[in-house]
Amino acid sequence: MELICETNQTLCRTVAPASTGLLSDYATWMFKIVNYVVLSSAISIVGLVANSINICVLVKQGFGNSMNISFFGMAISDIGSLLTLLWLNACLSPFIKNFLNDIHYLFGAWLHGCSARITGWITVYVTVERYLSIAKPLKVKKWVTPNRTVGIVVTIYILNLLTLFPEVSTVYFDWKMVTGESKIVNGVYIETDGLTVEGLVFAVHAALTMMSFVGLVIFTIVLVSKIKKKSLWRKSATSDESQHVAMSMRDRKTVVLVITVATLLIVCYIPTVTFSIVTSCVPAFSLQGKESNVFYIAWSFAFITHSINSSLIVLLYYKMSSRYRHTFNQIISGCLRYKSSPKNIDGKLEDVTKF
Repeated sequence: MELICETNQTLCRTVAPASTGLLSDYATWMFKIVNYVVLSSAISIVGLVANSINICVLVKQGFGNSMNISFFGMAISDIGSLLTLLWLNACLSPFIKNFLNDIHYLFGAWLHGCSARITGWITVYVTVERYLSIAKPLKVKKWVTPNRTVGIVVTIYILNLLTLFPEVSTVYFDWKMVTGESKIVNGVYIETDGLTVEGLVFAVHAALTMMSFVGLVIFTIVLVSKIKKKSLWRKSATSDESQHVAMSMRDRKTVVLVITVATLLIVCYIPTVTFSIVTSCVPAFSLQGKESNVFYIAWSFAFITHSINSSLIVLLYYKMSSRYRHTFNQIISGCLRYKSSPKNIDGKLEDVTKF
């Protein structure tokens, strides 16, 4: 990618060196086709469909409880993450002219990272909420209300979006000459102090990602431990054997759900956390560094795991929540009935109950 700095109306180009790192340009080209164009795009499209249905399910169920509000906020951020990822994939496609690389940098990579970070923080909040429902069941309804949950989710969105403001404020679009070609295209220009601001913004991004990741791991472990202790206490305090079995099954399902969701999120965010740390510590591992090709391909795997997480989370809801599954099936069957219902000449649905 080519970034252009402006200093007293003098332009200075910072261009990533070609074919000097561990990966050749040809190998990078092949990886881009497989990871960005094929895998990431295909999974993202599936995820968009799944999360769109997920939003319909949550809206149909209503927002009378805080969990649905949190899941709705996660679904919105997942859709934002997948949409920006699709745009990123299009810009990084070897079949599209590389002047889009300037645009993907701002409107693809940064917005995708912000959306993924929002998903992580909302998941941390959901985990804390579930812990409170187990640890303080009599007080949790006073502490965690739908209105407060809306406020917290909106705050998570606002704070994460605000971290992008310094980056956006130091870049602008202007016309530039394409290197080696006799044409002018719109490109991204960075002001004099833009590179310094960019480094600070990325450091904040890495720190917030690390904090959400560590918080998710800690609160999930604590939650699972608390559930197991509650399960043992209930067995010792209840004499009826059938109640033992029923409570044990409910607790086991909750533990499986928590462990599965947590494991999925943790595994899918490990590449992001790892590459964020490496980018902050290794100057060569960057867009303009010696290992720019490795940088592109490494982050492609992180983006793939993001899309996997956003796509599979809906499947977990369906498998482990009978209420969600019932509403989901109602919506799908209703759509199928509507599609298969006969229509009259005016295009209105006929009343098939009349003979």
